[in-house]
Amino acid sequence: MQVTTEYSHFHNKTRLDQNKGTTAAICVQNLSRWTEAIEEICTWPEYKPQPLRSLPLQAEQLGIGKLFFKDESKRFGASLGSFKALGAPYAVFKILAEEVFSKAGVRPTSEDLRTGKFRDITQKVTVCVATDGNQGRGLAYGAKTFGCRCVDYIHNHVSPGRAEMMKDLGAIVIRVAGEYEASVERAKADARMNGWHFVSSTSWSNFDNNIPRNVMNAYMVIVEEALQAIPVVENITHVFVCGGVGSIAAAVFLGFFTRLSQIKQSNQGRVLIPPRFIVVEPKEADCLFQSAKTGEICLSEGSLRTLMAGLACRGPSPAAWKILTWLASDFVAVPDDVAVAGMRQLAGVVSCPDHLTPVE
Repeated sequence: MQVTTEYSHFHNKTRLDQNKGTTAAICVQNLSRWTEAIEEICTWPEYKPQPLRSLPLQAEQLGIGKLFFKDESKRFGASLGSFKALGAPYAVFKILAEEVFSKAGVRPTSEDLRTGKFRDITQKVTVCVATDGNQGRGLAYGAKTFGCRCVDYIHNHVSPGRAEMMKDLGAIVIRVAGEYEASVERAKADARMNGWHFVSSTSWSNFDNNIPRNVMNAYMVIVEEALQAIPVVENITHVFVCGGVGSIAAAVFLGFFTRLSQIKQSNQGRVLIPPRFIVVEPKEADCLFQSAKTGEICLSEGSLRTLMAGLACRGPSPAAWKILTWLASDFVAVPDDVAVAGMRQLAGVVSCPDHLTPVE
């Protein structure tokens, strides 16, 4: 496996620091209802556990025991194609359930919303988001499934093809001049003006807003499926997750850390060393790496022009950052050719099924 070594690395020497844990405690507490999210999503008729793939040849090349990757490419169908298909639809379900309760005084089930039982209420609700594509498709899917309107805001660098995919799922798509942050500000402004719901995984406080909390709780489905597929959870040594604003990494790391802590307690306090949790992001959009290096939230000074478009974020989610600075052991920023090499590796694996094995 031949890839460039031109990457930046920061090791978090104060990982699991007690003071950082105290700072993160409110965020962790607000993400404690992930079991509820998992149980709800597992009742959806289109739900199907997504595979954890084993890469034995790549593991041998790297000189390690086992290497796995979580394949989210078919989550709720190929048209969605990422883990974002979990968070946004679940957030839409929770938003509409609250709208129905506030107006009709009943708690609807997801099936009630799917079948249009409260269409007179839900069709008046609009959800919106700023997106590079994946979150927008997930939100449009959730809106279409549960019966409300969706508006996706995209920026200059989002391809026409991605915009069409969102429209195909029923979204109204508005292109905004500038970078991702410009589309965020426009979406938030329009949401305030029109009384819409801005659905984002970014929280500007301690997840006091239910929406990012619900988005991140839904991401815990990924952790649960992975842990069920790994025979000996205690043998996990490293967990790599993509960066962006930090929400998916914070959710996955917290999920692994919590479950391993539960295993430790069930084994009469036997010491279990947490895996190394590593955040990986593009060099041109390295807000988490830069924040780790400086010791406080800061913005990336990169161009944000990267093939890893879904990770092209200028700054971290403050609430997710509190969890990451406590749990993450390493932050790595890589150039695009690392992503290209990875895609080529996986393309070769997929074309030769013997090289790729689902974990039963």
